[in-house]
Amino acid sequence: MKQLFRTTALVLMGLFAMSAPAWACTGMYVGKDVSEDGTTVIARSEDQGGGAYNKMFKVEPAKNEKGRYFVDTGEGMDNFKVPLPEKTYKYTYLLDSSDAGDGLYPASCTNSYGVSVVGTVSADPSEKYLEEDPFVDIGLREAILPGLIACQVKTSREAVDLLAKLVDKYGSSEGNILFFADNKEAWIFEIYGGHTYAAMKMPTDMVSVFGNQFMIGAVDQADKDNYVFSKNLFATIDKVGAVKDGEQYNLAKSVSDNKRDDYSNLRTWMGKKILAPENTGDYESDNFYPLFYKPDEKVKMQQVFDMYRNRYQDTPYAMDVPEKSEEYNAMLARMKEEDPETPAIGRPIGVTRSSDIHAIQIFDKLPKKSNSIQWLCMGNAENSVFIPAFSGITDTNKAYQIDGSAYNAKSAYWIFKRNDTLANSDRDFLGKGVKSFWQYQEEMMHNKMLKQVKKVKSAYDKDPKEGSDYVTKLANDMTNEQLSNAKMMYNALMYTATDNINDRAENFRKTEFVAPVDLETAAKGKGYKVKITEKDDTKRIGLSKGSKKYTFKADSDKFTFNDHGKKSKGEFTFAPYAKGDKIIVPFDFIEGLK
Repeated sequence: MKQLFRTTALVLMGLFAMSAPAWACTGMYVGKDVSEDGTTVIARSEDQGGGAYNKMFKVEPAKNEKGRYFVDTGEGMDNFKVPLPEKTYKYTYLLDSSDAGDGLYPASCTNSYGVSVVGTVSADPSEKYLEEDPFVDIGLREAILPGLIACQVKTSREAVDLLAKLVDKYGSSEGNILFFADNKEAWIFEIYGGHTYAAMKMPTDMVSVFGNQFMIGAVDQADKDNYVFSKNLFATIDKVGAVKDGEQYNLAKSVSDNKRDDYSNLRTWMGKKILAPENTGDYESDNFYPLFYKPDEKVKMQQVFDMYRNRYQDTPYAMDVPEKSEEYNAMLARMKEEDPETPAIGRPIGVTRSSDIHAIQIFDKLPKKSNSIQWLCMGNAENSVFIPAFSGITDTNKAYQIDGSAYNAKSAYWIFKRNDTLANSDRDFLGKGVKSFWQYQEEMMHNKMLKQVKKVKSAYDKDPKEGSDYVTKLANDMTNEQLSNAKMMYNALMYTATDNINDRAENFRKTEFVAPVDLETAAKGKGYKVKITEKDDTKRIGLSKGSKKYTFKADSDKFTFNDHGKKSKGEFTFAPYAKGDKIIVPFDFIEGLK
């Protein structure tokens, strides 16, 4: 959570509703045995107190230099610093703009030894627990943790052990939850108080989605292979009143005074309802939903992306419907008892205040130097796009490196976020078209990246530098393609949004937005060959796939479809047009290709 919302341990729980905007991240894990690609996935949304919050994406090179420190530059932290080893490793990271005022916040990192670090999901224990183990005023924070760990570990277990030692030595200023993963295993690490914590190896055949609440339940204290505990954890729990499942301590129940809040718990329930609907009933406010469970079906990457678009649709708690359900109103009443100024039931997983969402997909058989793909979404996911980059990259697209909090039309964050902003202003007439376009792009990119895995391995087998050059160019090209799509979309979206603003009642004559798209790239994604000829200053376009053929002219809103000599005619949403050497067509035409 950001410094703006940091409070002292003694009043934190009492002021929870005031600090809630910083408590808005949602974590997700998919074990490799239940993912469709056979990959481990760790993911998280990074959400802010407001809707505008620039993030950057960079690569920190390996260094060999004595006397260096990882410094927390946040306000009031007195430049708290942790010494670094002489040799540190290359890693990718997300970071706040330099004028945000609270430090780096590296968020999501992948290093050259194949370790991925995602963090943090902020959480806090009960007031009673904090009285026994209060946070330290100046200690470890989310503002440095992911980068501090990623730069100096070779395995996920090393990451667990390093963080444990750091909390023991320096203490923590916050309650935080982190993910660590590599080719072999993945861990979740929960920091409960100033000096107490627990880590657990995550099962490969289960999934997890959770809001801002501690989740590790009943634990086996004797299992040293799958758990790590701080020395004073169970003694502290005994002082505040342990909650046990049989003979085992239930950590989540014990550190939270056996209570849940709807603000976070509803998101945890929603994740389970999406991935395991067969054994998930209606929402129960005080239910301690399990951290891990088996999904009903293997999980696709598109489901991971769409999880971060979820706004409780198709449930009684749907955010974007005018008529609220009895369940929604009852929950709102409960929350207003705690905070009379609560404007809504809390926040969905797909909150509009996200600055970025990151989903890391780890491939066991790729070399450690580039064993994962980070899918990065700038802005909130509802109407933005996840773009991939292998972890072996040595640089990022220049648009990811634009610093500063103010709007900048060259910044990747703002290029995607401005489309989000327009689309969110009218979800029915603008948002649907934007979302469907980006989902299609994600599907195309995912298919392309899976085909790239063998090529990436081959490039690294020949020469590590050749491999890193290859993945760096691939990531840059894919980012440029989606930046181009976003810019073209913005022009069309702005026009439709402006044209739809009128004084007519009941949405009369409003137009549903359809995204413009480069025909050749999009049609190839559907398996079609494209042929463009010119006659009498008119461009004529033909698409073909087996017996199926489409023909049309630029600037004409009609097309002809021919299959085995059987012809039919159709009409475009808007007439295709030439833009340089490209032909731009409406996206719904691409969706409808047979």
